[in-house]
Amino acid sequence: MAFINPTKAALQHARARVLLVGSGRMGHIRAKALYSNPRFEFCGIVDSNVKAAGTLSEIYRAPTFESLTKAIAQHDNCIDGIVISTPTPTHQPLITEAASHGISIFTEKPVDETSAKTSALFKICSDATKDKDIDAKVHLCCGFQRRFDPSYLSLYNQIKSDSIGTPLTASIFFGDHPVPSREFLLQGGGNIISDCSAHDVDYIRWVLGDEVVCVYATGTSSDEELKEKGVIDNATMVMKFKKGTVVTLTLSRGANYGYDQRCEIFGSKGLASVKNISEDASELSNEFGTH
Repeated sequence: MAFINPTKAALQHARARVLLVGSGRMGHIRAKALYSNPRFEFCGIVDSNVKAAGTLSEIYRAPTFESLTKAIAQHDNCIDGIVISTPTPTHQPLITEAASHGISIFTEKPVDETSAKTSALFKICSDATKDKDIDAKVHLCCGFQRRFDPSYLSLYNQIKSDSIGTPLTASIFFGDHPVPSREFLLQGGGNIISDCSAHDVDYIRWVLGDEVVCVYATGTSSDEELKEKGVIDNATMVMKFKKGTVVTLTLSRGANYGYDQRCEIFGSKGLASVKNISEDASELSNEFGTH
């Protein structure tokens, strides 16, 4: 997580001054990243849920604010960036307010609920500047981390260098971890397809340099309570691309054994894949098999 082209304020303070907006599930993950990164000064947590923000504040010793307006004012408009980890419907006013102050934004996906709204927000940020300095641009970045992951970048380069020839099929598995709480799922928790597929759909389109022409998707609930509430926590998508590649994407909310992310692309001349990284490289072979 990084903000490109730090502002004058960031250079003056040596570290980018950043606010976290949202103290829920993703807020906890982002707070840890901000606190542990020496390039950032963790300037505060913004959340109307004062109790939740206070819990996070106690862990990372960051001040809390009930609104982004109050947080920016408290820091005399010297904030360089905000990290938005709140529900999608809240993104538009937060992004617009930050851009009006010349503050760059990192937001969870999706940026907004429709492509038109998303495009409008990118336009607002591209037109904004900090302190009327035309060279101090406002950046809006959505958290599509696959493109920056070394393993996935290596796979991208293998495909682009024709190492496996023409991509014919691909199989992707995404098992989310940590597993969301039961309350999160029962309260809606976001549609698993729109919420969890975004990273891999973005990545495979980028790798293939192609667009989807048709898609089939289906899902299931892992227990009766979720089924009764209409909550799907496991799903499969099949996508057909313009150039002919067929991609199967399997999604799950329940990887209780750890974050599970794999990608395999089969081509006319070979196979390229990304596997999970093990805790260490040890391997045991005995009468019970290889472990």
